[in-house]
Amino acid sequence: MLLAQISDTHFRSAGEKLYGFIDVNAANADAVSQLNALPERPDAVVVSGDIVNCGRPQEYQVARRVLGGLNYPLLLIPGNHDDKAHFLEALSPLCPQLGRDAQNMRYAIDDFATRLLFIDSSLAGESKGFLTPQTLEWLEAELVRADGRPTAIFMHHPPLPLGHAQMDPIACENGHRLLALADRFPALVRVFCGHNHGLAFTQYRQLTIATVPGTVHQVPYCHEDRRPYYDMSPPACVMHRQVGDQWVSYQHSLAHYAGPWLYDAAISCPLEDRPC
Repeated sequence: MLLAQISDTHFRSAGEKLYGFIDVNAANADAVSQLNALPERPDAVVVSGDIVNCGRPQEYQVARRVLGGLNYPLLLIPGNHDDKAHFLEALSPLCPQLGRDAQNMRYAIDDFATRLLFIDSSLAGESKGFLTPQTLEWLEAELVRADGRPTAIFMHHPPLPLGHAQMDPIACENGHRLLALADRFPALVRVFCGHNHGLAFTQYRQLTIATVPGTVHQVPYCHEDRRPYYDMSPPACVMHRQVGDQWVSYQHSLAHYAGPWLYDAAISCPLEDRPC
C-alpha cells in the first residue's frame, strides 16, 4: 500500500486568488501534475478537508476540474471551510464512497493490510471540529468489526491539542471521545489530519496522531503567540507506505528544487581526495 495525503487546498473560484495574492488554483494544479509524475505511484490520494476556501459552488467547480486530473483513486473528506452540500454534490463523482447524505459522510476502505476509516469532523458554521454521536457510534462499530486488524483514521481536525496557540482552540472539540476508543481498541494505531497547515506528530497510547502540511500555504507553529499567521513556506504532502507489518509515513516536498541525482562515489570522494 502507498497513499499520498494532501490537505487544505483552499480552491478559489476561477480567476480569484486567496487573500488577493496567492494563486491557490495554479499551485494546486501544479501539485496534481507532480503527483501524477511520481515514479512510485500511490494506490490512492487522500485529500483531508478544506477543499475550497469559502464553500461556494464556483470554487467546487474548479476543485472538481483540477482534482479530477489526478490519475489515482481519490479518498475525500470535508473540512471546516467546506459546505457539506456543495462538497458532496460536486465531489461525490470523484469519490463515490462519500455516499449521498451530506450530514453523514463516513466510509471504510478494506483494500489494504491496514483498514482506513474516513470521517467528517466539520461542524457547519464553525471553525472548530466536532464528532457527532452517529459518527462515534459508527467508529465504534467499525473498530469492533475490524476484529484486531490495524486501523487508521483520516479526519480534518486533530482530536487533541498539539500545543499550537493559534490552532488548538479550533481543534476537534470532543476529540477525547475518539481517544477513548483508542483506550478500548488497541488496533487503532493512526489518526491523520489536515487543518493545521503543518507537519506535527504526537502520541496517545498506541495511537500516532499527525497533521500534514497544506498544498499551498502553511501556518507556522507558535506555542504562545495566538495571532493568525500564515506563510508561504514550502508545500508538501505526506506519503503513507505499508512496509511489512509497519506503517511508514514520510514527507514528500511539493516545492520546486534541484535534483534528484543518483549518488556516485567517484564524484563524492574523487581519487585525488582519497588518503593514500
